[in-house]
Amino acid sequence: MSFEQPELEIGGHTIAAFAPLFVIAEIGLNHGGSIERALALIDAAADAGATAVKFQTLEAGALVAPGAPAPAHVQARSMSEFFAQFELDEVAHRRMIERARRRGLVVMATPFSEASVDMLARVGIDAFKIASGDITWKELITRCARTRKPLVISTGMSGLSEAAHAFDWARTAGASGVALLHCVSAYPVPQGHENLRAISALSQAFGVPVGLSDHAADGFSLPLAVALGASIYERHLVLAANDGSIDSAVSSTPEQLAELIRAAARARVTLGSGQKVCLPAERANRLASRRALYSTRSLAAGHPISRDDLIALRPGIGLSADRLDDLVGLVLQRDMEPGMAFVDRDLAPSREVDRVA
Repeated sequence: MSFEQPELEIGGHTIAAFAPLFVIAEIGLNHGGSIERALALIDAAADAGATAVKFQTLEAGALVAPGAPAPAHVQARSMSEFFAQFELDEVAHRRMIERARRRGLVVMATPFSEASVDMLARVGIDAFKIASGDITWKELITRCARTRKPLVISTGMSGLSEAAHAFDWARTAGASGVALLHCVSAYPVPQGHENLRAISALSQAFGVPVGLSDHAADGFSLPLAVALGASIYERHLVLAANDGSIDSAVSSTPEQLAELIRAAARARVTLGSGQKVCLPAERANRLASRRALYSTRSLAAGHPISRDDLIALRPGIGLSADRLDDLVGLVLQRDMEPGMAFVDRDLAPSREVDRVA
């Protein structure tokens, strides 16, 4: 399966392998239900150098059934009560968006109900994110796509076939663009279970921008993800380490996120264009390091050149060492001293008639 969509635009930013990494600071539930804390996290994301911030927009009553069990990383007697503490209304969303715009950030959100999609469209976010747990919820994906905004779909807990269904629903319903995120839905991801090569698999299968939603305990995976072609990186953000935020185990502080962004930028530059050429940084060493053909002894004009007359030495100021076979057998047209370099004119076509059989 392959689609012609090598790049995507969200909020005026091009997302592609050749573009700067699109970094999403995931505020998620780390605001703890406090709008002031959410605003502080937005400022922290901007200060760290993120491209975008992302909210999780939820209504507990539209998210979990009564008596729903808690996931492995959450301890709560009632999931309805647990999620209710993180609800933020439309007014709060407008305040968050206004702050993000003021700080130059792209705004994204993950809706956890169909009604949330409509509200997020009203307040003017730039793109929707589909959570891994909702990759099989066709109605939600379709409703997001019908807004004609871009969709970023997280693929945790799924294989290529489920990702393909979600991708097709989004494209068919009119999403202006689609990107996919490799994700391991464990909090945190155990070391050795990151499976980062899935980034390449998604890219090859769908031909769209692919990234990493990183739930590891640290950011070790980011430079590797960039090397594998990731053009998007999503990481949860906290104001301080061990500050009691619900997702602190899979989050970075602003200082840590800033360092990750710098590491990713260095990785991208280090990877280069992939074209095997003599680079500007090494060009100055080329002459001194390459070998040319030099005379081993005094030679007179009219002398038939033999292999014994030649030695390959540095620097490469004369005829390159790979021209030895072209030179052997020609009649020398000038006198040469020991250690003189042969030059292009010693191979002049007019001399070919003088080549010794």
